[in-house]
Parts: sequence; structure tokens; C-alpha cells
Amino acid sequence: MRILAINPWIVDFAAYDFWLKPYGFLVILQFLKKKSIKVDFVDCLDKKETKDNFGKGKYCSSIIKKPSILKNIPRYFKCYGISEEEFREKIKNKKPDVILVTSSMTYWYKGVEKVAQILKEYFPHKPLILGGTYATLLPHHAKRTIPLDYLFSNPNLQKLFKLLNIPFSPYEFYNTLPFYEDFYKSIDYVVLRTTWGCPFNCSYCAIKSLQKGFYNIEPEKIKDYLLYYHKKIKDFVLYDDALFYKKEHAKNILKKIIEANIKIRIHTPNALHIRFLDEELAFLIKKAGFKNPHFGLETLNEKLQEKWQNKVNTTDLLKGIELLKKAGFKDGEFCFYLLLGYPHQDLKELKKDAEFLHSQGARVSLAEFSPTPKTKIFSKYRHLLKEPLLHNNSIFPFFPKNQWKKIWEIKNYIRKLNRKWETVTS
Repeated sequence: MRILAINPWIVDFAAYDFWLKPYGFLVILQFLKKKSIKVDFVDCLDKKETKDNFGKGKYCSSIIKKPSILKNIPRYFKCYGISEEEFREKIKNKKPDVILVTSSMTYWYKGVEKVAQILKEYFPHKPLILGGTYATLLPHHAKRTIPLDYLFSNPNLQKLFKLLNIPFSPYEFYNTLPFYEDFYKSIDYVVLRTTWGCPFNCSYCAIKSLQKGFYNIEPEKIKDYLLYYHKKIKDFVLYDDALFYKKEHAKNILKKIIEANIKIRIHTPNALHIRFLDEELAFLIKKAGFKNPHFGLETLNEKLQEKWQNKVNTTDLLKGIELLKKAGFKDGEFCFYLLLGYPHQDLKELKKDAEFLHSQGARVSLAEFSPTPKTKIFSKYRHLLKEPLLHNNSIFPFFPKNQWKKIWEIKNYIRKLNRKWETVTS
């Protein structure tokens, strides 16, 4: 069997390669390759204009027509990644038996739709299977909108493998790590997981709908993987949703990394849980090579903390910062996420939270809120969010346009705060 696998374009007002790789999709494809399935992979996002010292970078893009529902947004609407001509050139001589298309943010579905339409031009009689985040969170919309033949949700992987007549072993699957040279001609960084799943159920997050259970990958396997790549790649990105949740597992992995005696940089864009940090963990992440570790906070408002799962409070925060500094992290060498754009947010309070974090030596990263289907917050506002394009965090759907200036002012203010640490971390 030969499969043509596609990671679609991003179609949005803004997009940046903040270590974006379709990790779950690549694991699926690697698993299939181990079962002797031939895979042709096309990543529509595999084209950047620039890149920084850590492999991140600016995607190539082209301006496209803005959907009518977004016509009043004063920004260019773009398609990010390779051109349509390049995509057609990459697929025109393929001879697939089955086509797999993944999907990410719900408000990026226009990229999925465009890819699927082109695929149906070239391969009208081949089954097109759609999976991923959009397919999982909005299956009915996807079936109405995308010219697909089959759809499967993330928690129902066995459905996909049954359709392909491939035996499925959860243990084998979750311990699969992708070998990027099987899919890319060159890479600037390596993305991986040491765990799958998250024990929390925050009211703004859909992880429970996207991933059932909690799985650990064997520490020795992680060590071997890093040893395999470290001579040519220095930047490794952990996609774990709750790396510290199983403390002993996390410590075992970090000790294996230190034992390997390799010089690498480890990035954590999905955020770590400061509540689970203890003195040993703090020293281990420092020695293992964690670069500007990111921690989830969202807000310092105690009522909201309690409402949003109470996974961290100010006491946890201050204790964690003390442990980080004791382990050798200097001011400006660690970062906390604050949420921007949720319903009824007080921007003055957000500014104070940022100033408090800065006073403690932390960088601040603003996580722009996107109303996500199958979450508690989304359920309250679903009548306003029937069109997935309105889930876009770039348009701040819960803020009137006359407040957008204040949003940009606070974003610029926090950038200014963070610049103080540039000389510390450069």
C-alpha cells in the first residue's frame, strides 16, 4: 500500500514557525512505515523566509482574498508555506492508494479545504481520510466543508488503522518517535514527546477531547533518540502537555539526557507546570540544557485560577521562581505565559500581572486566547462562534474593535519589559 500524506497550508492573518511540526501526524506515518507501508509526505509549511538561532522562522506567504466574514479586519489575509504551484508539482506524479490529510486549528480549515480540493482534482477516485485537531473538534463542519471520504478523531486512532487493515498496539504507537529524514530533506530542530496526554481539564483547553489517557515513553528510548540526532541538531522541542506530572518519569529522562553528556538546547513551548517543580527537577532541567523554560500561569487572579482548574497559584509561582534561581537560572532566563483575549478580561490587571512577573526576574509571553470547541468557555459562547474563522486568536473575538489599540499597547509594553533581559540571555 502507498499513502500520500499531506500537512496543509496555514491560512490566517499571521503565522510563524514557532517550532511547528505536525508531530502526531508524523508519529502515525512513522508507525505505518514500520508496518511496511510506503509513505509520500508533503508538508505545505516546509518553506521559510528567515530563521533564528533556534530554528524558528518566518514562513513564506502570499496574500489571498479575505473571507467575507472577516472583511472588516484591517489586516492582510495570507496563505503560508509553499505556493500552490509547488504543491501541484509535488503531488502530480504520485500514485497513492490512500490519501491522509491532517488538520490543526479549527480556524485554519480553509487551508485544509484548498488542499483537499486540489487532491480530488488529481486523485478523484482515491479515498481521502481527514484527521487531526479540526477533524476531532468539529467533525460535522469538516464533513460538510471538506471533500473527504472518511474522518477519524484523535482518540479513535484504532478506527484509522482498522480502515487501513493495520494492527494497532497503543504501547507500540505511543513509543514511536519520528525520524525526520524520512519526511524532510533538511531540518532546523527536532520535535518530540516524552509523554502523551494531560491530567488537567482547564476550561479553555480541549486536550481531553484530543488525547485520552496519559502515556510515558521509555526514558532509554528518549536518550537514544537524542544521541542519534545531537551531532547535527542542537535544538530539541518538547511537545509534552504535562512533562512534570509524573515527576519520577521526568527525572529519569533528564538524568538519561545528562548521562549522555551531549550539548543540546531543550525548548518547552507547550509550558511546564511550576507547581510540580522541586529542587531536584530545577537542577536537572538546568543541567540538561533547558533554554528559557516556559511555564503555564495564565493569570494571577485567584478567582480565575480556581475557576480554571487551580493548577497554579501565587505561592506555587514564587516558590518555583526561587527554585529556578537556586538551580542557576538568572533573571530573564525563564518565562511565564499570561493569557490575553479571554471574555471580560481586565487589561489593566494583565499589565499588573506582567509587571509583577518582571519584578521577579521572569520573561512574559502572551498566549492569545482562541475559543476552542468542546471546552467549557466555548460552550457559553457557541452561538456567537458557529463559523470557525471566528475562533481566530488574531481577531480577539471577545474584544470590541475600539479596544484593539489597548491590546497592541499592552503587547508592546510587555515586549519592552522583556527587552531588559536581552543582554542577560544573549
